[in-house]
Amino acid sequence: MKLGYSEFSFGYAFTENLIRRSAQAPTSAPQFPNLIEEGQLGYDVRIELPALPLFFQFKLPEWMVRRSAKEVALTRGALRPQFFRMPLMRRDLSDQHQLLLDLESRHPGSVFYASPRLRNSREFNAAYNSAEVHRRSALISPSAIGALPDDKPHVVSYRPRDTQGWFCSDPQEIPLNDFDAVAKKLIAKLHMKETPRLVDLAPHLAPELKAVRRRALEGEELGAVELEVEGTPQPIIEIDEGAIRERFRLRRQATVEIAPGEEEARVSEELYVAREIARIGLGVQLVIAQPKD
Repeated sequence: MKLGYSEFSFGYAFTENLIRRSAQAPTSAPQFPNLIEEGQLGYDVRIELPALPLFFQFKLPEWMVRRSAKEVALTRGALRPQFFRMPLMRRDLSDQHQLLLDLESRHPGSVFYASPRLRNSREFNAAYNSAEVHRRSALISPSAIGALPDDKPHVVSYRPRDTQGWFCSDPQEIPLNDFDAVAKKLIAKLHMKETPRLVDLAPHLAPELKAVRRRALEGEELGAVELEVEGTPQPIIEIDEGAIRERFRLRRQATVEIAPGEEEARVSEELYVAREIARIGLGVQLVIAQPKD
């Protein structure tokens, strides 16, 4: 039985409700790949939350009400009407499921099929108006399903309030997630994230600034670098990082009475080199701020 609302409407309502009710605002607008991109990426939407991105592939199920539904026999009566039947894309028609498995391997706990638990348009509209569509959906991890065994049609079937569903045609019970449980894990990951320490960031500053300068000289970033002054071509200044480091060490030996610790000396040198690369190569003053412990 059809639900009375479209997959497109469900995907929009799910995304809008999730963002509207999110305690942590996304860091950017949701990203919806076009049809060609979706065929290469596997997901319908990417939502950038502060802790980590979330990827969803929307699936609109059918509402099964008859006892003749094949799942009843396949699960030996463990699954009985009424229930939802969510179709998976056939392996010979699309790489969608494998793409989602690959994506989940890179972003564990962040990739899901999203399928509604709303039986008709009345329930769907009520859930949307109360910003509950994302909370009244089953979230299914592709890895819980595993690789599709063949090119035949496969489905995931589940009852509206169950925490377990069934992968068929070879019946296999799989867990269903709800958004509240996923959100708790997101919050835990957000709290686990620490402010990067300057001692860890310092060695990466000079290489990053040199890469920015290289792209700028190629006209790919910050606009094309101005190589003329009043119509007169100017030579590109080469940056000798070794000379900068040597100058820093000589200056430190001449001015510092008490030798700093090894870590402090290393960080100070990296910051000095980064500052000089920014000043000479990009014409900007590098300022670094770090909160107190």
